[in-house]
Amino acid sequence: MNDTPVKLAVLGDPIAHSRSPDIHALFGQQFGLTIDYVRIQSSIAALPARLQALRSAGGQGANLTVPLKEAGLAMCQRLDTAARQAGAVNTLKRDGEGWQGYNTDGGGLLLDLARLGVAVKGARVLIIGAGGATAGILGPLLAAKPKQVHLLNRSPERARALVERFASLGQVTSAALNAPGKAALDNDLLIQSTSLGHAGLCPPLQADWLKPDGTLYDLNYGPAFAPVAEWSRAHSRTAVDGLGMLVGQAALAFEIWTGHRPAIEPVIEAIRG
Repeated sequence: MNDTPVKLAVLGDPIAHSRSPDIHALFGQQFGLTIDYVRIQSSIAALPARLQALRSAGGQGANLTVPLKEAGLAMCQRLDTAARQAGAVNTLKRDGEGWQGYNTDGGGLLLDLARLGVAVKGARVLIIGAGGATAGILGPLLAAKPKQVHLLNRSPERARALVERFASLGQVTSAALNAPGKAALDNDLLIQSTSLGHAGLCPPLQADWLKPDGTLYDLNYGPAFAPVAEWSRAHSRTAVDGLGMLVGQAALAFEIWTGHRPAIEPVIEAIRG
């Protein structure tokens, strides 16, 4: 075990529930690295001071979560392509006197889909929701060459805005959630990206939106996944929670900081256990 700790943090509000310290400690064990990873509560206004304090304490990197991902853009001297596309950062790496910004959410989703054996290339994909979570995954998802991606949202204007942002990357269309159109039918992959599960609610899903052998992937995990899990059981569809994406995006961040790509399967099993 390398006794020189890699000093990291996750910042957000709320933050006490974050599993990131546990996840990165398990990653470190795979490579004999000591990981000093702490939770830091921070408002948007306090973010510059919190990051400066982390740097002064020898911090080498950080994750940002709600509500700091968009505000984090202004903290970065350089951004990767995914962060520019998403308009948000979830990973910071110390860079001289500043920070490099990355967004690993979409890449984490693709890692987990590959783990599950869910093909994206050539697939018909339906996404429910057009908020920041969808913006974070659309670029990498379209880069994986699906046949089409169709967005449904209660506010069709918000979905259309995302279509305009990402149209140059692939076949992406949108419609209102209450008027989904034919493009919503018979998809190979249905991604549920709304936060309704945190209120114990499920969006108004329809069984014919997903092929019988298709996969319903909820970006939520834990109790917030329960409404979608219940719907999937009632409609004989396969549903998967977003814990694997959480671990996948963390693995990509870990690689950015340390140069090591950890295996995600054993960490998913440990966290779920």
